[in-house]
Amino acid sequence: MASGNLKYIFSTIKSSFLPALCFALGLIFFYTYQPYEIRVEYYLHYAFYIISFLSLSALFFVNRSKPFLTLLTGSACYLLLNNLKISLGEDFIFSSEYLWMCFLLPINLAVFYFLPPTKLKNIRNYYLLLTTLAEMAFAQKLGGFITNIPYVDINIGAMPMWAAVVWILILVPLAFDISFRNTIVNTGLFYADSSLFLGLLYAGSSSACTTFFFVFALILCLTAILDLRHLYRYDYLDGVGSYQSYLAQANSKFPFKYTIGLICIDNREKIFQKLGSHKIKVLEQMIIDRIKEFPYETEVFRHERNEWILVFKNETAKQVMDYAEDIRRTFAGSEFIFNDSEPLKLTVSICVSEKTRKDLNAAEVINRAHNTLQKANALNSNISMKA
Repeated sequence: MASGNLKYIFSTIKSSFLPALCFALGLIFFYTYQPYEIRVEYYLHYAFYIISFLSLSALFFVNRSKPFLTLLTGSACYLLLNNLKISLGEDFIFSSEYLWMCFLLPINLAVFYFLPPTKLKNIRNYYLLLTTLAEMAFAQKLGGFITNIPYVDINIGAMPMWAAVVWILILVPLAFDISFRNTIVNTGLFYADSSLFLGLLYAGSSSACTTFFFVFALILCLTAILDLRHLYRYDYLDGVGSYQSYLAQANSKFPFKYTIGLICIDNREKIFQKLGSHKIKVLEQMIIDRIKEFPYETEVFRHERNEWILVFKNETAKQVMDYAEDIRRTFAGSEFIFNDSEPLKLTVSICVSEKTRKDLNAAEVINRAHNTLQKANALNSNISMKA
């Protein structure tokens, strides 16, 4: 119990350290040196654009939605804010565009934060982008009535008092969320959102604006890098380790003697044609969850689209063959239920492969099992075998 709590505390500190450090250094730098020289503000201004462009390109390439949407929206707000300052001068804080930005931005950020993780190229995210663009158009063309709202001219810094209340009501739940459900992305989003809050709160100061928007972009850039490093070793949609993670752990954490079971769904293509892409992902998640329910001490890793690696540490091939038979028979007798269709029955095949002295690395153990499984699957299904 105590070791589990310590492990959670250390994982929380590890996920929070760099974003929190950037946020703290931004605060210290601003309160120590502001107002800056013009050239320092220009450096931060151009650094913001460079970091934002590189981060957006990387996040688009790796197909990550939550930080991409947050960074894109924050960058658009920075562009709009600078445009308002150029066109209206100090009176920008009374413009309907700025007022709507202060009220709508925290709501959008909260939506992005609490979204379940998905790939960026998803129909839901297209609708979110369209909604954000519609909000900006509304604020510019039809949102003038906001200037008539009672007490909207009472400001905290450059921000309307009621907008500051909205920000706090959103940031506080986010702070509690990262305390209990800590992830690299969510922690980065919280500190990035907090930087945006300070950037708008002190928007009247060009030093504050450039500092906190730069910190916002820098935090999301670091979050993207840390998250990519984590994703390289973790299949976050399945909740299991990736093949790269298997190779890394086999070299550093696995005992000298271990046995793997390579499991695949029989006739996956036919099932895919019947269920479609969404339901096949749900089905695969059901299978992974069911594997984790077995009473064996095993770690699960994704190998290929239709294969998972089950690692049994300090177990012989004979013992694992018994486990494999149990798993195979359990799946053969199970039904997978979807809300709008008949229960689905399926079978799996498993190939057991033991790490021997002849194997130069962990990849050879997998390749041997994979080749044996493919050959056997071409002729039969619902089988367990030893490579």
